[in-house]
Amino acid sequence: MALLPLRFQDGTHIRIRNERFLQTREELEEFLDGERHLHTKAFAKDVMFSHELKANNQIEGYNDDVKLVREIIQKRYQDSEQAKRILNLYHGYNYILREKDINPETLKKLYSILSKDLLDPRDKARMGEYYRNDKVFILIGGSLSTEPDEGIESAYIEEFMNAYFEFLNNLDYKGNITDEYIKSQILHFYFVYIHPYFDVNGRTSRTMAMWYLLQKKAYPYIIFNRGITFKGQLYDKAIIDVKKYYDISYFLDFMLKTVQTELEKEYIMQHIQNSIPTKLASQDWQTLLYLLSMNGILTVSDFVSTYNRFHDKKRARLIYETMIDPLKQKGILEVARTTSSHMFDGYPNEVLEFNPNVMDYDKSKIRRLVKYKD
Repeated sequence: MALLPLRFQDGTHIRIRNERFLQTREELEEFLDGERHLHTKAFAKDVMFSHELKANNQIEGYNDDVKLVREIIQKRYQDSEQAKRILNLYHGYNYILREKDINPETLKKLYSILSKDLLDPRDKARMGEYYRNDKVFILIGGSLSTEPDEGIESAYIEEFMNAYFEFLNNLDYKGNITDEYIKSQILHFYFVYIHPYFDVNGRTSRTMAMWYLLQKKAYPYIIFNRGITFKGQLYDKAIIDVKKYYDISYFLDFMLKTVQTELEKEYIMQHIQNSIPTKLASQDWQTLLYLLSMNGILTVSDFVSTYNRFHDKKRARLIYETMIDPLKQKGILEVARTTSSHMFDGYPNEVLEFNPNVMDYDKSKIRRLVKYKD
């Protein structure tokens, strides 16, 4: 066990036990070896402005459709809070792609972008030059039924944020990209722990972690937000456990396994794309992502349930026609059989399977997606 140069409000330093996540770290290094397309800025930008933009908001409980996200970005209209949230992240991501220095001034600029037109006037009135000047209460899982947590006392924020930036900019962290990912997630947790603002702390903490990864060219790991969305309350629990046991290893183990799962999905999806003559649409990628995230038998009805968990609800027929049927037409999905139940309007529920011709990838690279291992 080691101690980080970051502490809790009671003076206790954050503990870290590298042995807890050593195996996952080694598996990630092995997985990324030779996957050249994942190590490019083009890959990072592609996921940032599609799945990651959707996911960063979705973690906060906003179920935006990836197709709508693209439409809002293309048309730039800001006639709703939803559009403002999406465009704020879009502009924030562009900012972290351009800006090279990460410091209190550039964080202030980033936060002004991410929070534009979203803050309560009463909270704005209680802000200092950089951070909040009052208490903030944190809803656990966005639920009013659970007793809220609190960010640190406002009198400590500047001191703790200075330690955050000192750790970010001045402490070497071994230097390979998986170690840089680990450092980014320490920063992710510590920002959430401090909670320097009244609102938009979660999105800012995760965007700061992405910013750090961009600076270190740790491009494959930009995909971490997407993984959190599939973990439900486990993300909140991992954060709570660090505060409870003073040990960040719980959170790091969770975030390493989460990103490993998403990278394995990305590997399979990219292989599918390379196996067919037509280009996958953004909606096709979304469908593949959900199919690879489902447990058990792949039925249309189960897919509809999965889709509606992450979006505003749609009718089963519309989901089938816009998401499942295009992949059948492209030869990616096949119907293995039908069941006695109906997926909609008297049509028997279909049990789907991937065409084996598009799934001829190296199974030894898959460790966490149990159904898709050799």
